[in-house]
Amino acid sequence: SSSSSSSSSSSTTVAVRRRTTIIDAGSGAGNLAIPLAACLLETMEDEIEILAIDTNEFALQRLSERAETMPIVGKNIRTLAADLADVNSILGHIPSENDVVVVSLHACGAASDYAMNLAHVRDAPFVVCPCCTAKSLTKREDSTRNDTTKNNNASFQRSGATSEITYPRSKWLNDVLNSNDADAEYAILAKVADVGLGPQTPSQQRGHQRRAKHIVELDRLAYSSSREYGYETGLVRVRRHDPTVYGKGEMLLGAKGGSVAAGGFCGLLFE
Repeated sequence: SSSSSSSSSSSTTVAVRRRTTIIDAGSGAGNLAIPLAACLLETMEDEIEILAIDTNEFALQRLSERAETMPIVGKNIRTLAADLADVNSILGHIPSENDVVVVSLHACGAASDYAMNLAHVRDAPFVVCPCCTAKSLTKREDSTRNDTTKNNNASFQRSGATSEITYPRSKWLNDVLNSNDADAEYAILAKVADVGLGPQTPSQQRGHQRRAKHIVELDRLAYSSSREYGYETGLVRVRRHDPTVYGKGEMLLGAKGGSVAAGGFCGLLFE
C-alpha cells in the first residue's frame, strides 16, 4: 500500500500598515509640525511623515533649520512652498497609497477652508484651529503658480478667498441669514467673530465674539457634513485655554462618516 502524505502549505497574511502623511497646512516656521513630529515619530518613525506647507519660503527654511537639530524629526519632515488653494498640485507630492491626515493651527482666513478642502479631496480626517475669520472676506485672484508677478507671501494672498470659496459655506447658514443680503450679513458676523462688538465691557465683547465665532465655525463644519462630503464633525475648545488672553481656541474635527477616525473623534467629544 502506498501512503500519501499531503503537506498543506499555510500562508500567513501579514498586515502591512500603510504610511501616513500628516499635512500641516499653513505650517509657518513649524510651531505645530516640529512638536507633533517629536511626539509621534518616537514610536512611529517608519509609519509617519509630516508635510509642512506654506507660501512663505523663509518660514519653511527656518522650519528646516530647526528640524535639523533633531535627527529623527528632521528626517521625517518635508517642506513644500505652495498656495493651499493649489489642491491638486499639493496632493501630487503625496504618494497615492499613503493615508492622509490634515492639521492646521491658526491658518488665517480662507487658508483654514483650503486646509479642509485638502482633507475632502482625499476623504481624510482633519483637525483645524482657525483664526482671523474676517481675512477670508478679501477676495483674491484664482491661484496660478505660473504668475510670477503675484506675491504669495502677502497676507491677503495667503488668507483671502478665491472664487471657489464662498461664504457662508453651508446651506444651513445661508438659509438662516437674509437670502437677499447673506454676503453682507456674513461679513458682519465674521468681523464680530474676530473683535466682538463695541463699545462694550471686555466681558460683553468676548461674549459676542465667542458666539459669532461658534456660528462661523459651525458653518464650516456643516459644509463638511453635507451630503456631498459626508463627514462626521465636532467643535471643541483647546483645553486650558484662557479666552481673556486669546479668544480663538476652537478646534474643528472632521472625519469621513463611519471611518476609524470618526469613531476616535467621537470618543474625544464625549470625554
